[in-house]
Amino acid sequence: MFYKIDAVDTLFFRSAAPFDAGVNYAPRSLFPPLPSVYTGALYSCALPQNDAKISAKALSLSRQLKIGFNGVMINNDFCFPRPLDTIVVEGTGLDFMYLSPSPIGSYPLQYCLSDVNSRYQKQLEPRGGGYLIKEDLQTYLAGESKGMACYSLADHYHEEDRIGIQIDRNSGAAQDKKMYHIKMARPADRENNKCSLVVEANGISLPEQAVVKIGGEGKVAQLCRLDRSISLSPVAEKAEFFKLYFATPAIFKKGWLPWWIDEKTKTGVFAYKKRQIRVKLICAAVGRYIPTGGFSVDPHDNKAKPREMRYAIPAGSVYYFQIIEGTFEDASKLFHQKCLSDYRETRGFIYDNWDRMRYCDRGFGYCFVGAVKNEEGQILCMK
Repeated sequence: MFYKIDAVDTLFFRSAAPFDAGVNYAPRSLFPPLPSVYTGALYSCALPQNDAKISAKALSLSRQLKIGFNGVMINNDFCFPRPLDTIVVEGTGLDFMYLSPSPIGSYPLQYCLSDVNSRYQKQLEPRGGGYLIKEDLQTYLAGESKGMACYSLADHYHEEDRIGIQIDRNSGAAQDKKMYHIKMARPADRENNKCSLVVEANGISLPEQAVVKIGGEGKVAQLCRLDRSISLSPVAEKAEFFKLYFATPAIFKKGWLPWWIDEKTKTGVFAYKKRQIRVKLICAAVGRYIPTGGFSVDPHDNKAKPREMRYAIPAGSVYYFQIIEGTFEDASKLFHQKCLSDYRETRGFIYDNWDRMRYCDRGFGYCFVGAVKNEEGQILCMK
């Protein structure tokens, strides 16, 4: 089921950067938040009130909850981060970067991405990050660029400053030189049209409408069940190459490489139940890593404790693969609209896989399978 979350006031989502009054005193809210934010907000809605065994039930619900896609809705349309193998061109248009053989040196993959014709002298990332609507993402996944548009997320939310000072817990007095300055996010444009958070959640029973506390300072928001979902049809191809587009950040055990890809040969086998595929990673467009950490409440003693710091590839990252064994259909069945992240919150990288499952259930690494552009596919086939 898909749910949208509308802010009642401002929201604040911590990054992994240190924040101390008087030292690192000017944090800025992430928007949209990391997938891990939704876990606590959602399973708290399903908890029975005034229950003596609240801690045990919270732990059980946390394990049952499965997070899928998570991101933003603008004007009631699902929106997706700009793929990093594209370039923002005149106005709001998008165009593909081109595959070219890697230069001799330390570059680890066979191909790299570049604008070989140098058509665009200046390339700017839209403020707040570029986003595509569902129809344009479908065009991108089909390997076409005609008509794609990229919109600035910053046009649909704005930041508000909050200034405070740390209070001494013992005396209740303000502490000297302990002022802090927070930039909160208000998910609405200047005309007060709301920009909603959206999350796919399964495994537990959630009400159709509810009030939730989400993010730093437990800000209040309204949860509402949607009567629709993301239904992007897999690309029908019989090609030897495909690409994976990550709509949410992903945490991999080997940094930017999934655990099932060999670091030397860049080949690997991915299997689920009776279906498997053997591939070779030939190119990747990966942005700057995102440190993920923060705090979570331990249900055993109800105390907030810091999580382990991990590095995640950003949403919008794209990986190009060559199929060695298997078919394009196998790739679609195994990867399309699945969460491919090696890390499981509270369990690390090594945990029991249920029914040979190699998927993440916390919303990290939600990806789509796309076709390689026709011209690039022809170049690859000639090699």
